[in-house]
Amino acid sequence: MIGIVVSKEDIASMNIAKELLAHQWKEKNGVFFHKEKFLVFIDDTHLYHDNIDVEIKKKYGIKPKAIIFPSRHKAKAERKTLSVHPIGNYSQADFGGKEKELVLSAPLLMSQALHMLHQKKDIDYEICFEVTHHGPYLSTPTFFIEVGSTEKEWMDMDACKKIAEVLHEISPPSNKKIAIGIGGGHYAPRFTDIALKEGISFGHMIPEYHLSILNEKVAEKMIDATPGVKYAFFHGEGKKYRKLFEDLGLETF
Repeated sequence: MIGIVVSKEDIASMNIAKELLAHQWKEKNGVFFHKEKFLVFIDDTHLYHDNIDVEIKKKYGIKPKAIIFPSRHKAKAERKTLSVHPIGNYSQADFGGKEKELVLSAPLLMSQALHMLHQKKDIDYEICFEVTHHGPYLSTPTFFIEVGSTEKEWMDMDACKKIAEVLHEISPPSNKKIAIGIGGGHYAPRFTDIALKEGISFGHMIPEYHLSILNEKVAEKMIDATPGVKYAFFHGEGKKYRKLFEDLGLETF
């Protein structure tokens, strides 16, 4: 089953859950179910709640195939975004997770969510990936789906409803090409464009501001944490690392 984890400390997460549960999910012992999905609440913030998958298995007897975290997105630029991204840390764990550890990504599911948001684009928000960042740490394929980047957007029930509709309807596609992304900015413009126009599913993405630490060990972590990956796409300064990924067996573009 696909698990959806809602934080009671995150107003956007709670607003998304309110819209989602309006779709007649059925509650049993504190867990809400709909087809092959379930939803649980946590009292604290997502970023620092490590091993939620282990906790769910122990408490509810459910072993999730993937976990999705609906959440607020906060940024100084105050861009209006509906975004999805994998999680983990390329360097220090300043916002949860473990230092220099990447969590398993869910490229098919995450990229499908991006497509579904794009199809509902009758709303004044940028639809995009974000690159890999922050916690929590867990062992199950995971991604965040977020509304940002200020309290005004977190309280925008139309935007929260769009995300809720995606979570209610989503199911992973099959037979998609899976890739990782190297280079570009935080909002991954090239990789977002490729995913939407060419049907490529992206897992982990590393931005230009982390390229100084990109070496074979980091590259291997990106590959290992992106199930089914066969391709690497590059943007800007990331193109300098093409040979590194070719030597690790990926087709590069």
